[in-house]
Amino acid sequence: MSTQEVSCRELFEAAQEYQVRELCFWVCVNMVAGAIGRCELRTFRGGKEIRERDYYLWNVSPNVNQSSTAFWHKLVARLYQDNEALIVPTLTRADGMDALVVADDWAQPEDWPSRQNEYRSVRVGEYTWQYPFYENNVLHLKLHHKNMAPVIAGLYQSYWRLVSAAMRHYEWDRGQHWKVHVGQIACGEDGWETKFQAMIAAQIKPFLESGGAILPEFDGYAYERVGGTGSGDTRDIKALLEDIFDFTARGFLIPAVLVNGKIEGTQDANTRFLTNCIDPLCDQLQEEITRKLYGYQAWKAGDYVRMDSSSILHFDMFANAANVEKLVGSAAFSVNDILRSANQPTIDEPWADAHFLTKNISTMDDVARQLGIEKGATQ
Repeated sequence: MSTQEVSCRELFEAAQEYQVRELCFWVCVNMVAGAIGRCELRTFRGGKEIRERDYYLWNVSPNVNQSSTAFWHKLVARLYQDNEALIVPTLTRADGMDALVVADDWAQPEDWPSRQNEYRSVRVGEYTWQYPFYENNVLHLKLHHKNMAPVIAGLYQSYWRLVSAAMRHYEWDRGQHWKVHVGQIACGEDGWETKFQAMIAAQIKPFLESGGAILPEFDGYAYERVGGTGSGDTRDIKALLEDIFDFTARGFLIPAVLVNGKIEGTQDANTRFLTNCIDPLCDQLQEEITRKLYGYQAWKAGDYVRMDSSSILHFDMFANAANVEKLVGSAAFSVNDILRSANQPTIDEPWADAHFLTKNISTMDDVARQLGIEKGATQ
């Protein structure tokens, strides 16, 4: 193993690059994790929605040490860090409930097309299982067919050189740069270089660093400022950093406007965020849970789960009052469907789950028949 000397300046620059990279990455991860954490995993039995043990497991408490929000945040973090995540069962809790945890590490299984994968050395925290988990006992999620993290890291390294150049230019422009002309008589004295360095440390450096000072000028020395106008602007640096946020967001399939904090166009951006980033994750989760925990026969009988992302966006009841009336009056949704989407408690009454159709919404045949009845009545 070879070693290489690294200066403190190089370490400081590497730390700056790492901090910017981590900030961009985790802003995007937390945005996705926050959205997934707001989703409701709905459970169905025989085609009818129920709220029993499985619902509590996924939406309230997946294990004794985590809430469902913390569980989903860790799952999303592992997905984007490693491009895959593994959910494994652990010991049944004292109340008889099942428990699930997100693995921190495991040995990659051999890829067998015709038999179950075996996951060995599965670790959660400081605990490592000594026995393997088989494919039908775990939930294995994969983010992309090809891991995007190394690609984004490569972009960071190449783009950071531009940011560093902009920072150096700003520092130069904001600093003071002087040159001194030394006469031949002055520089010809014995020990001149040592005296000159001592003068720089004792007089020139305090002058440059002070808010107000006087610089003595001796015979044979002429000072002239050659740079550092003080007109540097950080907007170029900020624009380059925003570019890093933008291409990081693209790697996550997040519209850049949601990451850089701008307000314009956020409504369309939220729609694209849910469609391109969140919904594919929800599809994969509900498919993996249904096929592993229920199976074909149960699925055929109407037992399955559905990841509902409708509650991610804030719902203003007063702003959407007219839309709510149309949704209920067109029989598309029940009152409880609307309440659930608005993150409000449902009504435990049969009429709240019924679908209503207003009289002004009907087929052409019904309209013609009604008009005929009314015409006959007038005659």
